[in-house]
Amino acid sequence: MTVTKNSLNRVSIFKREMQDLISYTRDLIRDSYRVTFEMDEMGELLLSVFRSNDFFVLKKQGKELIVIRENLLRWVEEKLIPGTVILKIDDEDLIRLLIFCIEITYQMFSGGTRATVTQKGFRERRRTFESILVDQFIGKLGEVIVKKFLENNFNVEIQLDWDISAELSTHYKDIVNSEKKVSIKTSPSLAGIWAEADIGYDYGISVKCSVPKAPILQFFIEVCGFLRLLDFAESKIPQTDIQFQKYISGIKERIIEYKCGHLKTEIKGFICGYFNTRCYSPVEEGTNLPFLGKVREKRFLVPINELKYKKEDWQNFLKDTGLVV
Repeated sequence: MTVTKNSLNRVSIFKREMQDLISYTRDLIRDSYRVTFEMDEMGELLLSVFRSNDFFVLKKQGKELIVIRENLLRWVEEKLIPGTVILKIDDEDLIRLLIFCIEITYQMFSGGTRATVTQKGFRERRRTFESILVDQFIGKLGEVIVKKFLENNFNVEIQLDWDISAELSTHYKDIVNSEKKVSIKTSPSLAGIWAEADIGYDYGISVKCSVPKAPILQFFIEVCGFLRLLDFAESKIPQTDIQFQKYISGIKERIIEYKCGHLKTEIKGFICGYFNTRCYSPVEEGTNLPFLGKVREKRFLVPINELKYKKEDWQNFLKDTGLVV
């Protein structure tokens, strides 16, 4: 099987041209490891592997790029599955994350924190409460994924930073009880190939997360809050208002598969690995990188195929950061 350079540049073309391989890989993972990826998720993850040529999954023969299937299967077994964390939305730390994000967003709107709703990185314009809340949730989700991964696989306690400061600061330690400054970056783009960390950090950890399109709404649907809102609306709008009663019925039908109190939504995170900033030089602002474009500010950017991910690598990381003796 071959991959075209054109497909590597376009997600939609890659998913179309590689549909059979995507389906095969997804089915194999489901049957062998009891982990279920959606077709879109699997397609973007494979695109990331091919773009970075992680595990040397592609071999150039003349003008063609040949897929080395055995190397792809090694990537699945040795990197993807061990680095994948799946959480249901009733997980204690996910609930803690939701409450934290609601509170910090309220404080941003009320002036309780120096971060503002027009902060750089927020597209330089005033955004809605909901959009900031979702961005906060996704941005910090990787920290929860890393916490679960390390605690589940090693005899270690990971403390995350849940403080909301009135002052802006850089170089927060994402892992509070680490002796080194660790940056955990979350990417909702599964197709990305660059891990990053700001200057001043000792380590960078890269996490890709797949979340529902409306994660906050999904929380309220499954814990019955949304249904209570619909019941309230139904009681207030007269039965004679056929148009709005029809709207309410339609919404209820759409969420009927989510039984009240039955939590089924899963959030998947894939830890690509980590890098030590001592081993790299920051990339200058304005540099053009493949599949990323122009770098907007000077920072560390490392290809994901160079990240450390093996068990012994993580043990070294934990020792160097003082998380284990």
